Amino acid sequence: MSRRRSEGFGLLRWYPPGWRERYGEEFAALMEDTLGNRPPTRRLRLTTALTGLRERGRETGVVGDSVPPVDRARAGSLLVLCAWAAFVVAGSSFAKLSEGFGLAGPTGTASVSSGAYRSVMVVAIVACLVVAAGMAIAVPAFLRFLRGGGWPLIRRHVVRALIASGVGVSALAVLVGLAHTLTSAQRDGQLVSHPAVWYYEVAFIATMLLLAVALLLWTAAAVVTARRLDLTGTIVSAEALLAATAAAAMVLMTAATAVWWGSTASSTPWFLQGAPAGAAGSPLNIQLAATMVLMLAASILAGYGASRVARSGITFRTGPG
Repeated sequence: MSRRRSEGFGLLRWYPPGWRERYGEEFAALMEDTLGNRPPTRRLRLTTALTGLRERGRETGVVGDSVPPVDRARAGSLLVLCAWAAFVVAGSSFAKLSEGFGLAGPTGTASVSSGAYRSVMVVAIVACLVVAAGMAIAVPAFLRFLRGGGWPLIRRHVVRALIASGVGVSALAVLVGLAHTLTSAQRDGQLVSHPAVWYYEVAFIATMLLLAVALLLWTAAAVVTARRLDLTGTIVSAEALLAATAAAAMVLMTAATAVWWGSTASSTPWFLQGAPAGAAGSPLNIQLAATMVLMLAASILAGYGASRVARSGITFRTGPG
């Protein structure tokens, strides 16, 4: 096999297995004829990657209408699940930033921020229940999948998620032990007067990253598993309804968080900087800005997933139409 033909096969990794089996030889031969003695250009690599990913999207129902409605609804629901995983990371960041907000007692002009904060908390609880319900109704199909010999198909993904979880939980235990040796001011920091202990900040960020990776791997395992489950039209319909509800909840929480930020920045800006009440403070908080960006991105992805569900034509009562 020539080097250029081998590189053609290497570019094929972007395409789904079914496409590779059907067109792989022709694609590799075409790359060999096109490239001659030249290596693939960056533009060719990028174009091939984008085209391959688009084919994967079509095959899984993420884009296009080439797969049955039930598969498109399932793909849309899984997109919402992926968006939820990202939103959980953003929500955890918001929870840390707003820690103590309810006890800080901002009143009067801060009533809007208090209402927005409560809205985020209430909608978050509802969203968690919705996601839990979606997982619960898929349990019978999952058990049938395992009894049918499906474990080897998902074992690698589950084992990776378990290892990442073990590392993340261990890091969290170390972080909790470290936190007990420090005062509240040393943990959280208060501008210049009480700067946070640097090694605690590093440990906190590292632990959150490890837990986020574990969540990402569990989400990947869930997606791989869900795509292989034999779900009835009724279950897919119920999952689609729950996914649409979760997507709406993410949009509402994103909007409420934005309102909370704006109102808090206007009435109690010192809270955003961890400064004493009444102190001067900037309304800009880098972590909160990053949190909002992640929330917005997750909400957009969830909205797209919900739109795929709607476009599939599936009904929410009797299964696919």
